[in-house]
Amino acid sequence: MSPQVPLMAEEATATNLPTGEVKQDAYTGWQDRLDKTMRRIADKMTIHTNQAIKEMQRVGPQVNEYNKAQWKKLMRSQYGVDPTKENPEKYRSLLGNWSRNNSLLIKDIPFKTSNQIAAQTREALIQGTNLKDLTKQVFDIMSERTEVSDSRATLIARDQVAKLNGELTKERQQDIGVEGYIWRTVGDERVRESHEEVDGQYFSWDNPPSETDDNHPGEDYQCRCWAEPVLPEFVAFEASLLEEVE
Repeated sequence: MSPQVPLMAEEATATNLPTGEVKQDAYTGWQDRLDKTMRRIADKMTIHTNQAIKEMQRVGPQVNEYNKAQWKKLMRSQYGVDPTKENPEKYRSLLGNWSRNNSLLIKDIPFKTSNQIAAQTREALIQGTNLKDLTKQVFDIMSERTEVSDSRATLIARDQVAKLNGELTKERQQDIGVEGYIWRTVGDERVRESHEEVDGQYFSWDNPPSETDDNHPGEDYQCRCWAEPVLPEFVAFEASLLEEVE
């Protein structure tokens, strides 16, 4: 869009009156230029969005392997053995749903971003009368909206990875008969007040705390809390192993 901005600003200031009105019978070709440019930008952004969607199909299994490794480490430290054998189909389905949901979240970023830039640019060009100031204003709009989109994409990625890790933790705990957990926060100043309130308390997987809007650790937006499992006695754990064999 950069090479188009001075041209659009020059065309707009030539047709705008000091009152903010457009000269009668003025040719507003900059609007066509803006629309075509934003369509090209959205199309190019879509290419990168599709690449990001493919990347999610790789990231999901990596998060799963990390979660599984941490879970095995905990089981060995507590019981001296590996956890029960997992049903791979359950986790394939879970990861597939995660990838599809994330695809929907990021698919509209190019069009939302381009529409926002176009709307703000159009308003600036209609109202502007000074070529230099107007050109700077349009560049500022582009920079700000792009940073917002980058920030949104980063937040989505961080939030969704945390949600997936939390969901995997819940599944693995319940697989061996863990009925509940102790809510743990990371203990810094960014922890929500409602999450700090339940820190150290026991909750059942079937009954999440109302203080967190019925969210388990990791389910709320940008939640970094985790569920410390209340592990069954070794006898009960052995029984879960036998059930898997049967």
